[in-house]
Amino acid sequence: MFRSRSQQTQLPVESSSARPIVVHQFSAYSDSFSDYDLIARARLAAGHASSWINASRPLQTAHSTGDVFELELRPPSNTAQRSLRYIPDWNVNLNSSDDIVDLDSLSEFENTDLNSLFVKITSNRSYSEESVQHNAAKRRKLDMSSLCNVIAQPHVLTSTASGTPKKSSIAPYSKCESIPIPPHSLPLPPPMPYTRRSWIIPVRGSLPWQFATSAAILSNGSKDPPEPPDPVAHDEITWTSAALRSFWAFLLILRDKHTVGPIGLSFNVTSNIISYSQPSYTELSGMGAQPLFSHASTAPSVFSSSHSGSVGLPLHLVDHIKVYHDAMQSMQLRTVFDVWAFEFGQGRRKIRLLKGARLVLLDERSKGVLVS
Repeated sequence: MFRSRSQQTQLPVESSSARPIVVHQFSAYSDSFSDYDLIARARLAAGHASSWINASRPLQTAHSTGDVFELELRPPSNTAQRSLRYIPDWNVNLNSSDDIVDLDSLSEFENTDLNSLFVKITSNRSYSEESVQHNAAKRRKLDMSSLCNVIAQPHVLTSTASGTPKKSSIAPYSKCESIPIPPHSLPLPPPMPYTRRSWIIPVRGSLPWQFATSAAILSNGSKDPPEPPDPVAHDEITWTSAALRSFWAFLLILRDKHTVGPIGLSFNVTSNIISYSQPSYTELSGMGAQPLFSHASTAPSVFSSSHSGSVGLPLHLVDHIKVYHDAMQSMQLRTVFDVWAFEFGQGRRKIRLLKGARLVLLDERSKGVLVS
């Protein structure tokens, strides 16, 4: 419905609305305001021109088309007519227009309840205590405390005086191929008569030379036996306090009897208990680390690639025993280490802890010579 009304309004001259007002009303409904109310509303809107904000925002370049005021903008309404759904009574026939669904034509329902996946299912199978202990993976209890009191003092024993070094009748060690440490190469030149070298026996930690066997020590409360290195389970020597004391006593006998010439002993205990993490050679630069090979082709093929990147800790951070000896007796002394056995348990089971171990031979300046 369209209506147009006008009225000559006598307002004060200073008022901005002192001019005739023409009101146009567009309405979709039959009922509307009266002429008086409509014109009164228009006059009220036009009289507040000073505070009126035009609904439209014309650009600065647009030309003005006069004063246009928007009165009570109504929201749009949907004029489309549709019938409301109704709920039919019981036992009333359905019309063709109603939604009829055949249950057989529906797709199979998929259950999205996943709570059953997180329910613990109890097994009726019974386990005996023996089978559980047999199948459970063993987790070794390692000793992380200081080893200073494991071996009685003194921890440093110098070599006893002797005459001219003599060659021992013990066969040189030849069970595995020796690996030279650069700049050395095989075969080693014959040593001078009074040249001294030393073998490193790891007690706890990883040595800073590739392919050298690492070691660990079990806690006093552990019932596990000491073990030699095993490439499958753990490629390290597993000591116990009793085995370590037995090996030290064995070395004292060798020192007293001069079985392989005059030897000196030192039990080196680190003051810092650190993790067995393996830093790179770059991190070890200037810390006493000496890498084995300058080229990968130098390493013998008998060692797997898993050992090629193994790097340990600086020597002063590894608990170890150092055995000083005449250089001409190095491989004979290595044979003695290999055949030594620790008697364990009441059955006096003999365990060769250094069998298969790869020990490091040092020169008189504690630089690596070879791994054997």
